[in-house]
Amino acid sequence: MLLSVAYLATASGFGVPTPRVRPSAPASSAAVRDDAVLHSSRRGAVFQAAALFATLAVPGAAVASGGATAGKYTTIPIAKRRYFGRVKQGVFEFLALGESIKKGDLQGDRISDFFADNIKVQSARQKRQCLAVDGASCQVDEKFSSRWEDMKLTMFLLGNAFRMDSGKPPEKVKQVKEAKAFTKQVESLRKAAKAGDRKGAALSYAAAVEALDIYLNDVELPPTFSNEYTGNADTAVPSLCQGSFCI
Repeated sequence: MLLSVAYLATASGFGVPTPRVRPSAPASSAAVRDDAVLHSSRRGAVFQAAALFATLAVPGAAVASGGATAGKYTTIPIAKRRYFGRVKQGVFEFLALGESIKKGDLQGDRISDFFADNIKVQSARQKRQCLAVDGASCQVDEKFSSRWEDMKLTMFLLGNAFRMDSGKPPEKVKQVKEAKAFTKQVESLRKAAKAGDRKGAALSYAAAVEALDIYLNDVELPPTFSNEYTGNADTAVPSLCQGSFCI
């Protein structure tokens, strides 16, 4: 019945009254501007945090492993920051052997010190919150390594950082192969020096220097005749900071 009345009223020109809806007041330009600034600030903070995470993210304990971030964008800069100083120090001390080998002083301090475990890599300390009954289990002993062992390790880690394909194993990376070629010649030098073979030591040293120059070129370090290796290198790892956050 009501529907019929409404229909007739409409057909006769009498409309059914409808309540008026008051339009909402338009937002002020200041409020719109504040919202835009707030949104932009939040979005910028998110982008900055994402960029920082991408820069600092390092896959694997060895730092220089492959993965989605492997290659020139992330891994190589971080590997350079961590290992350049130690590789340079190794090159400096290795080149210093040349004078002793030339003189035939195979049992001298320079050669023996290069291979000796005289670099402290871990200090003795007590483990925190250790509840072991045996006191020795809570004690961490100090450890030593040689300049040669440290040089081998850092050359490998730095070389492996130049791997562009995450599926490629380290032994297939050109820079790792070059580091191993250098290692082979230094080990031959070590054996010759121990045996007192002056000729063998000289030949192995010359071959090692040649292999080292090839490696240094491919990891973007100066050649062996550069003034970079005339003194001790700075082996401290420089801090990487983004604003007030540093690693």
